[in-house]
Parts: sequence; structure tokens; C-alpha cells
Amino acid sequence: MVTQKDISAACGVSISAVSKALADYPDISEDTKRRIRDTAEKMGYYAKKNELTVKREHTYIVGLLITEETEREGCQTVIHELRKALVRKGYDLVLLSPEGEKGSSGGKAERPGYLPRARLYRMEGIFLFSGIQERDMYYREDFRDLRQLILGEIPVVAVGSFFASCRCVLPSCEKGIRKLVSEIYRRGHRRIAFVYKERMQEYRQCYKSICTSLAENRLEVPGKYLRDVKSGTFREAFAQTMDLLQGSRWIRPTCIVFTDDTLLEGGTAAVRRCGLRIPEDICLAAIRISEEVKYRDYPVVSWRISPSKIAEAAVEQLLYGMEGDEHGKDRVVMVDGVLLDEEIEEIEEAAQIYEYRNVYQMGMSHI
Repeated sequence: MVTQKDISAACGVSISAVSKALADYPDISEDTKRRIRDTAEKMGYYAKKNELTVKREHTYIVGLLITEETEREGCQTVIHELRKALVRKGYDLVLLSPEGEKGSSGGKAERPGYLPRARLYRMEGIFLFSGIQERDMYYREDFRDLRQLILGEIPVVAVGSFFASCRCVLPSCEKGIRKLVSEIYRRGHRRIAFVYKERMQEYRQCYKSICTSLAENRLEVPGKYLRDVKSGTFREAFAQTMDLLQGSRWIRPTCIVFTDDTLLEGGTAAVRRCGLRIPEDICLAAIRISEEVKYRDYPVVSWRISPSKIAEAAVEQLLYGMEGDEHGKDRVVMVDGVLLDEEIEEIEEAAQIYEYRNVYQMGMSHI
């Protein structure tokens, strides 16, 4: 990796002069600053966030980077709201592709990484949707481009994921799990299963929230009721839910909690494949990022987080980053949700009847 020492050797100046030029100190002439910055740009030097590189004019272009295809499936609604929020402020949203184009030989053509391309497009900021773990970003060479982008001079806002190196906007999933479990418990359910996504720090936090919410309601569930999926795809959620519903070694749960919309869709398909009714035979609950309920039975209980609020918080964070204000606002923003309370008089009675029927048929020794 290119260092300031390499730049100083190439320019024939001291290392301190390079540092001052990159930080825009007034005791360095403009010609020297320009020469050092041009050399640093050509050598591929990536400045830290507190180093000011060449001053840019307003381009009103903001980048969008989605590092995995699985992330693309679950963030379309938020991206739509992001685009609308940016248009209201006069900005354009441009996709920064994560993959290289294939050449005639079938391999991927070499091209500049994320940061050089963002500079080429003169992007003023970038929204990042990624399930990559931050520790891997720093230790794995194949994530070098992403590391350089986040540590570069262009402000980056991670949406839906936590990165300590940049500003973040996160949905209040932990609070949502606790609210859902409390509401489900109030409605009479005692056998509650969970299908949740294993990704980044969210995995530990999600599991911790599940355990906390169960403890708060004095509930104990078998380990088989806690299902983590690796990529969070529809197919994985479908398979895990089918196993929960058809498993012969445990009593079927009366309620299943899903931690996002994609998992909920896969779980609902499995419930319908089994011929079960919602909520008469089984109750579904979920954390959803949506403005409105798509289906009346889709779930009975949901912690709904508005994608427009996520988008507004992300745009606000990006504007703070563009202004270079590192202390004027919290770097991590949690977007709260609302418990969607679809009160149905028969829910509690149906849950109790279903509970007693399963216990009678299969016995209580499995719990």
C-alpha cells in the first residue's frame, strides 16, 4: 500500500510537507499542495478521513454500492425511498457496480477499485448495503477495495449494517424482537420459535435479544426452536420453517418470529405448503421494513419500520459527512419502529386451543 513516505520520495519533499499538503495546511504553497495531491492520486494513495484531498465542486452525485446479491433482494424498498429523498434535495443516485465485466477470455477484466471509480464519477458520498463482517474487511485481501473506500475521503453511510469506520443507519431490530415476544406472550403463545439471519454483528445482537426477551417473559424454548440462516434467502427460510413444522422430534411451535421480510415470505410459503391456516393453526410474527401491510394474514403481529424514515436518516447522515462534521451528530442512528397491533378477538383463544391439542396429541416430554 502506498504511504506518505513513498509520496514524499516521488515529489522530493519531506514527509511532513506531504502530510500538511493532504491536510490543507496554510503554510504550504498551493502549487506544492497541487503537485503532492496529483502525485498521491496517481500513485493510488488513500487518505484518511481527516485528510482533505483536492477540493471538489458540487456535483450532486451520490453513489450506491450493494456488495452481495442477497443484500439487493432485501433493500429495494429502502433504495426507492433513498432515491426519492435525494431527488428532493437535488441529488442523483448512481449505482457503483461491485463486479468486474467479463472479458473475451471469460475472466473478469481488470478495472479500478471502488474508490478510484467513485473519484472518477466525482461522487460526493456513497450509501453502502453490505453483509460483510467488518473484521473480514480489515484482514481479508479480497475485501481490500471496500476497506479503501470506507477509509477514503468520500463520506460513506452504511445502511442496515454496522461499520465502526463510517456513519451507520440501523433499524431497531433488537427492540423489535423484545416488543414482538412480549405481545405474542400476551396473546397466549408459549411455544415460540425464531428464524433469524446470521450476518455481521447482528447475529450476536439478534441472538442476545431473543434470549433477553424470552428471559423477560420467563419462557424456555428448545434449542431446535432457534434457527439461524446463513444468507437470509427465501429458500433457506422456507427449508427451516418446513423443518420446524414437520419435525417429529419436537412439538410444533404455535408461533414463529422472523427477523426480516425475506425470511417472512419464505416462512409463509412453508406454512401454506403444509396446509396450515394463519392465525388459526399457527401465528406468524416478523420485523418488517415496509410502509403498509401487504396481506391481511401476513403476519398477525409485526414490528414495522418505515423505509422512508430509514432513507431520511441515511440522507441526513450523508449530508453531515459531506460537511465534514465528525462531532455534530451521532455516527450511528437507530430508526425506531411501530408495533402493528392487529387485534383479533379469536387469536388468544385459538392459540390456547392449539396449545392444548398439541400437548394432548404429542405429550409434554419434548419440552
